Amino acid sequence: MTTPWMRTALLGATLALTLSAQGAENLMRNRNGGFEHGLTNWLIHFPDHDFLKDNHQHVSIVQEGARKHVLKFVLSRTVTDNWGVQALSLPIPIDARNRYKLTVTARSTGPSGRLYAMGKQWHPKADRSKPPTNADVRDAFKGSILSFAGEKGTAQFSGVKKTWATASVEIPPRQMTDLAYGFWQKCQFLEIHLVGIGGTAGEFLIDEVQLESMGPILPGQIKKTK
Repeated sequence: MTTPWMRTALLGATLALTLSAQGAENLMRNRNGGFEHGLTNWLIHFPDHDFLKDNHQHVSIVQEGARKHVLKFVLSRTVTDNWGVQALSLPIPIDARNRYKLTVTARSTGPSGRLYAMGKQWHPKADRSKPPTNADVRDAFKGSILSFAGEKGTAQFSGVKKTWATASVEIPPRQMTDLAYGFWQKCQFLEIHLVGIGGTAGEFLIDEVQLESMGPILPGQIKKTK
């Protein structure tokens, strides 16, 4: 006998296989994930933040070899050890019934970095008749930090390498508690955080940011809290 949960699982598995076969859509393709349009759709100005008022002065788009549009942070030792340098994507609409994968291509001459996606929901006072800005949404779910060392859900820093490399992280994780799932279900957007921090002073460079849907969250991936 097929139960509703079994039917959901079978449907989810079928959809996941279909996405895998067809190739998942890159949600950053039309949101300047490759920085071809400079810093359009990225927030780097934080005038009301005591420590990040000068953030934009440490951010630029440069060419590095064959890579024509590279996001570049320049960090002093003081900045690296404290508040860092960052760029935030504008909120990206999502479906909380699905899981997503953030993929970043980067290198660093010193800073370790924190690269992750934050789940967001509308702020109660936001005007929902227009596309949201970062100020129109509030935190709902913090994704795991992407790790270039292969850590799964435990990384404190991304550990970006000195040579160009690509790494990914999934949000939400493949296994989560029903409590965590409850927070994830509130998410209406994802906001990608690119932060140069930790490690040593130097340059922090990002060439490409991708965000893909990984298909539905399956019942077996949610663990009941005891």
